[in-house]
Amino acid sequence: MRLHSIRLINYRAISDATVDFSSGVTIVEGPNEVGKSSIHQAITQLREDKDSSRKASVKDTQPVGSDVGPQVELHLSTGDYEVRYGKRWIKQPFTELSILKPVPEQLSGSEAHERFLAILDDTVDVDLLDALDVAQGRSLDQASLAEIKALHGALGEAGEEPADHDAFLDRVNAEYQRFFTAKGKETGELRRLTEELPGAEELYRELESRSADMDGLVDRHARAAERLKSVRTQLESAVTEREDAEAAVQAVSGLKNELDRALERASAAQRERQRAEEALDRRRTLITETATAEKAAKAADDALEKDTATHQEKDSALAEAQKSLEDRQTELVSAQEEAKTASAELARARARKEVEALRKRLADIREQERRAVEAKATIGSIAVTAKDVEKLGGLFTELRIAQNAKTAAAAQIVARRLGHTSVSIDGVDVPKDSAEEFAVTSDLRIFVDSVVDITVRPGQSPAELDRELESAQNLLDTELDRLSVTTLEQARERSEVRTDAEAVLAEATSTLRVLIGDDDRDELDAALTRAEHVAGDPADTSEAAASIDDLEARVESTTAAVDDATALVETARTALERIRADRDEARMAAVRAQSTHEQAATTLQNLSTRLNTDREAISDEFLEEALSAAALAHTGLDDEAEAARSNYEAADPDTLEMRLQNARQLVESKQKQQEKDRQEVDQLSALIDDRAAEGIYDKLKVAEQNVESIRSKLTRVQRQANAIRLLRDTVLTRKEEAQRRYVAPFKEAIEKLGRVIFGQGLSVEISEDLEIVSRTLDGRTVAFDALSGGTKEQLALIGRLAVATLVDAEAGAPVILDDAFGFSDEQRLAALNVILGNVGRTAQVILLTCQPNRFASIGGAETVSLS
Repeated sequence: MRLHSIRLINYRAISDATVDFSSGVTIVEGPNEVGKSSIHQAITQLREDKDSSRKASVKDTQPVGSDVGPQVELHLSTGDYEVRYGKRWIKQPFTELSILKPVPEQLSGSEAHERFLAILDDTVDVDLLDALDVAQGRSLDQASLAEIKALHGALGEAGEEPADHDAFLDRVNAEYQRFFTAKGKETGELRRLTEELPGAEELYRELESRSADMDGLVDRHARAAERLKSVRTQLESAVTEREDAEAAVQAVSGLKNELDRALERASAAQRERQRAEEALDRRRTLITETATAEKAAKAADDALEKDTATHQEKDSALAEAQKSLEDRQTELVSAQEEAKTASAELARARARKEVEALRKRLADIREQERRAVEAKATIGSIAVTAKDVEKLGGLFTELRIAQNAKTAAAAQIVARRLGHTSVSIDGVDVPKDSAEEFAVTSDLRIFVDSVVDITVRPGQSPAELDRELESAQNLLDTELDRLSVTTLEQARERSEVRTDAEAVLAEATSTLRVLIGDDDRDELDAALTRAEHVAGDPADTSEAAASIDDLEARVESTTAAVDDATALVETARTALERIRADRDEARMAAVRAQSTHEQAATTLQNLSTRLNTDREAISDEFLEEALSAAALAHTGLDDEAEAARSNYEAADPDTLEMRLQNARQLVESKQKQQEKDRQEVDQLSALIDDRAAEGIYDKLKVAEQNVESIRSKLTRVQRQANAIRLLRDTVLTRKEEAQRRYVAPFKEAIEKLGRVIFGQGLSVEISEDLEIVSRTLDGRTVAFDALSGGTKEQLALIGRLAVATLVDAEAGAPVILDDAFGFSDEQRLAALNVILGNVGRTAQVILLTCQPNRFASIGGAETVSLS
């Protein structure tokens, strides 16, 4: 199939354009929205949508704002046919088919539509058409190639088409399904035997284990009886050993009592010695504290005398500083009164000046406000604007146009008076020897004095002209009523009055903005009231002689005097606070000295009294003698306790105690062991009796025979299953090998074209559905879906180009690419140009693009520009 040309009329943004296609590569270029994608859509719509279609996609092709029908005409050759096929939709739709070859024929309507589809079905694979047609935004998707018959035929000729052994494979699968599911899991008798065998083996192992347990129980019973006999002998020996240890411990307890009594006497002597040492230490400490208190009392007397004198000096200085501060404060009050008077006089002078300025400014504002109010009243009373006058003028013009059109369409009477007899037409006298022309739009009276009176009636004027005239008159009357005027001149006069008022309003508003400025209008009146209040009585001129400059100078001098007086007050106050702080510190020092003196005297008196009292009760010499006696007694008793300890330790009481405890524990453990062994012997005897009654050995023999039977059946069925699985796998393997040989030409075509872009290290994996599964480049394999957007686009489009090269040119279809390769860089675009040029030698390729430079290096390509 080859496309020769296409013509689009009133199709989207295209008014009328014809594009001729070459037999190789045609590049249709133009800016965005010029109609490139419309060509692509029109080819598809021409084939799929009848002229009566009202689909939204068909309605969208009608030009915006135009009541016309989109129209497409396509010139193409397919098989033995050369045809011209055209359609128009929406407005006056039609379908026309002209068969130029092999036998000329013309058809229209549904017959033409059906015949065109029949020609396509007979001469080209429609699935191939769809696969090689890449709409804008679909360049990343791989084409669905599995059902393209033309491609199947091409691959069958180039490679080896898989043989059809489906009937044999169905028989193999039916036998296979006796043993396995579709997912390869066991089923039927194979599954039943496979599932039964583990249970039978488990039962056999369980009975075998229980039989072995029976043998173990007998052995355990014999060993337990022997242990019970041995532990009874060991228990008798442990009881004898415990009695010997108890007698030895009883013998050493007397030595322990003598040691305890000696230790108690030595401890009492030590406590007595400690009491004597503590009493002598307390006496010595009291003597030291009394001497220290005497020194502290003497130092407190000296400090009290010094701090009292300092306190008296600070009181005198404080009184002088207080007097100085009072004098400075009196001077400050006098300066503040004088400054207050000067400030008040300056404020009144400034207020009088502000009153004059505000009164003049407010008078100007009120004048402009009056002008604005009058202008607004005028504007409100006149509804006619300049825009309304312009619209009204347009309506008058449209009425005159409609009237002239009707007059031009009406019959015309040309009258010329030849004699002296007066002639009048519609009341107008016709002058002699001149022609007058009259349009017959209504009854027209021709009167020749004393000769004839003729009435000419107009014929039926065109209805469209009457409607236009009536519509123009109605629109004009409606607008005149709305504006409450009768003529255009009256409307223009009112508009001019309104325009003058608007100018006055604009001027007054602008002047008011200047006069008011950033101030608030109401605040200006309030400001005048405040200024008049501050200015006082205008008749009072007592202060008129003094100028504002003199008053400001006076305020400045009095303010400086206040500042000076304030500084002197602050200096005096600072001095007073400093002296008061010194006085307070001296007073606190004197108080602390007095307190310290009293405390030292009291402490000395208490310690002296306590020392004298203690010496009267016990003298210092007596305490020293008592300590010596207690130390001597303590030494003798310590020696006695040490001798008793030696006798006790020589008897080794710890070893005797450990032997006794061990003997007691041994007896206890042997008694427990004896009871445990006795219970075990009884339990094992009972278990042996129960198992013997169960017939465990007979059950074991039956279970062993059952396991051998199931294993034998399973082995036979597994041989059958493995044989049919092997047969099925062999058949499928051979089928897959034939399928790979069938796909090989398509794989080689893709790799041949792809190596121009990716290099010699390229290989691709192709699925049975003829889709690219993965790309391998220089030994690195990446799944198709994991590739970058640019690489996926390039491979997907190369797949379509490979189809175009494989399918025979007579049975093939054009490759149409709408804004493709948008994800490709400059280097790969250059390689794609080479590929497209190569494909264009055997197949037709149509490129629709807004960037023609991307395809500038395609050899043999023809370019068509849309504007």
